Amino acid sequence: MAKLIYKKAGNIELIRRSDSARFLSVGVVESIEPSISRKSSTLPDGNSDWDMEFSNGMEGQVVVNLSTFQPKLYAGLAGATYTENSSYAIRHITTQGVPAASPFTVDVSSEGTPLADPVPVVHDAADSPYVKVSASPAAGQFAVSGSVFTFSSANANEEVTLAFDVTTTADKMELPSESNRPVFEMIIAGRAVLADDEGTSKADAMVFDSVAVSGDLKPPTRKKEPVGWNFTMKILKPRAGRKPVDYRVER
Repeated sequence: MAKLIYKKAGNIELIRRSDSARFLSVGVVESIEPSISRKSSTLPDGNSDWDMEFSNGMEGQVVVNLSTFQPKLYAGLAGATYTENSSYAIRHITTQGVPAASPFTVDVSSEGTPLADPVPVVHDAADSPYVKVSASPAAGQFAVSGSVFTFSSANANEEVTLAFDVTTTADKMELPSESNRPVFEMIIAGRAVLADDEGTSKADAMVFDSVAVSGDLKPPTRKKEPVGWNFTMKILKPRAGRKPVDYRVER
């Protein structure tokens, strides 16, 4: 067999056992790290500095590092339901400044038109709530018409935080209060170049009969510097007549 060098991460495919749902567009892959290790146990030897060691099975996992977040994949891994392309309300929170001069209004049309129910809320810089009125707000009050929040001149130049819902076409994930860990068939597919000839590449594929999420399943951290996310799939006992891992590489 040729000596291979991997210069690209490759791609993954997940097929959920319970309903044959397939996850193929998983986002931008940074790296894929399969590993298999042999488990062992030891017994003490009172006549030797060295304990006796015995093999007692194998275990493995696949760590997938992604640079982009795919909510549908996250929902599938978490065992959540996922509804696409429907009308949903999404919460918006934005901090604005009341103008120093008339009109004392804040226009949130770039966010959308706030729904009347639930009622929009406004807090000041000290996190104290403003009171919503229908019109002509006094100090500490606000009114909403369409996408425009109106304040009193007494609150000119103050910082306010607005929270409201906007209806839009969206996707929704719902995690049930009780769920079972989904099991998948997992395929890694990619190409490698020859160690002695980078101009020649070979296709390869690694199939894991049964895998499931292990450890934390965290979406990307939200912060100024963009970051990716990752998940770990534990290799499980295969189905009858199957192998836990099947690796094939083009000659």
